Parts: sequence; structure tokens; C-alpha cells
Amino acid sequence: MKTGALVIAGVMLAAGSAALAQSGGVMAVQQGPNTQSYDIPEGSRPQTVIITTRDFKPGETVGAHTHEGVEMAQVVKGSFEVFIKGQPPKVIKAGESFLVPRGLPHDGRPAAGSGPVHVAVTLVLDKGSVPRTPVKDVLIPK
Repeated sequence: MKTGALVIAGVMLAAGSAALAQSGGVMAVQQGPNTQSYDIPEGSRPQTVIITTRDFKPGETVGAHTHEGVEMAQVVKGSFEVFIKGQPPKVIKAGESFLVPRGLPHDGRPAAGSGPVHVAVTLVLDKGSVPRTPVKDVLIPK
């Protein structure tokens, strides 16, 4: 590396350290009790991150499916009932979040009496995989 590049790298490192020190070591995105993090396993395939939102009307379901990766979601409005194979159903309220592990069939719908629901979804998927694979599992009781 040339001397000029070393100087620039040093200035950038010092500026970043100063900014973090001025913030008291606090990240720009507030970390609260509902914060989720996911460590990508060492040596895993390259990953793609998809961030999106979805609205649900009362009575509408997601449809049972899986992902080649992890889904992390936060309910922004309303209450959402989540069904993950092998786990009891959970009602997630506005401001709360949930995580669906890799490969587990799951489904969801607005909770009874909720009204419309708005969900923010982040998928961390194996690069090149389809975003979702429908499955025939019936997870939502009739």
C-alpha cells in the first residue's frame, strides 16, 4: 500500500473511532429488547439479504412455505399470528418481532380481531436461492 493510501486509511479509521466515541459507543440503529441478530455460520454459502414489507387483510394467510435461510420480521401494525412447524402458535403484536429458522415450514395470518396487519420482513438467504418455496404442510388450524 502506498503512503498516501495508508494516510487516508488512518484518517478514516480515526474519524470512525471518534464518531463512535462521541456517540458513547451507541449504534445509529437503536438496540432494544426486541432486537434480533443472526450470526451467519462460518464457511456458509454466500448470502443475499432481502428487506421488504407486506400488508395482510383480516382472513388472509401467508401460505405455508420455507426459505433457504433465515426470516426475521417485525410487526409494524396490528397483531400477527405465526405458525412454525414444531412450535406452538405465537401472536406477535405491533413493535414485536419473530425469527423463523432456516428450512422450517411456516405460515401466518392476522390474529383474531386484529384488523389489517403491516409486517417488515428481512430474509437472509443463500445466494441464488428462490425467496420462498411453497410446501403442502397445513400449519393453520381450520
